Amino acid sequence: MIKNIMSVDLEDYFCDLPFSEWEKYDSRVEQTTNLLLDIFKKYNVKATFFTLGYIADKFPNLIKHIHDMGHEIGSHSYSHMDLRKVTKDEFEKDFLKSIRSIENITGEKVLGFRAPFFSIDKNNFWVLDILRQYLQYDSSVFPVKTPLYGLPDAPREMYHPAINDITKKDNMQEFFEIPPLTYEIFPSITIPTAGGFHFRFLPYFITRKAITLCNRGNKPAMFYIHPKDLDYDMPQISQYKWHYYYGKKNIVQKFEKLLGEFKFTTAREVLGL
Repeated sequence: MIKNIMSVDLEDYFCDLPFSEWEKYDSRVEQTTNLLLDIFKKYNVKATFFTLGYIADKFPNLIKHIHDMGHEIGSHSYSHMDLRKVTKDEFEKDFLKSIRSIENITGEKVLGFRAPFFSIDKNNFWVLDILRQYLQYDSSVFPVKTPLYGLPDAPREMYHPAINDITKKDNMQEFFEIPPLTYEIFPSITIPTAGGFHFRFLPYFITRKAITLCNRGNKPAMFYIHPKDLDYDMPQISQYKWHYYYGKKNIVQKFEKLLGEFKFTTAREVLGL
């Protein structure tokens, strides 16, 4: 059975708010992440945790525990910034701060990155120019069109992105892009099925079908989840819309069903890094 990639966007439930507001909220990331770790242990799953540098600084023992359990730690930026709204200098400063925070705890080089909000579009391809200098892979290009994000022209499978256009393949490059899982319902109609809200919203059989089709082509699927996705009692935040809370009643059982049907491991292992 082919091994797919399990990834976790390691952030607290309030991290979609502006960074300046985070200290107003009580953290829940330790309890929700430990729930996730227990589930991974139950199903013998290793995952790549794309971690905010802020979380690493606040909870170094949690990051060390994740690392000691054999999971991979990648970067999810430091302050969960939307990369469509920052300059190159602002991003690089924030990104390098996150790398330092993580590597100081794990003692290992960070290999991969995921942009908050999957916020890479045609106007900020320069993000990958920076990432290539420090890392070996990225998982930010969502090859689908949604109201919030997406690059629908990008490849739907793992590939080496071209220097000047990350929606194009260039096998002369060494850097990898690992797009989250999508499902082509009809020609020209593709939906996101990789995890997070999409996993909570869609019927389980659609996720199963998408992974099965991906694996049938001998390709690993990239799945993702947030600790807050499993948090049925997540506090209400007035700025959050309905989709932050939808589909959590039976989400743990749904997630365990997924882990029981498919094999998952880290991006590092799949890439052989």
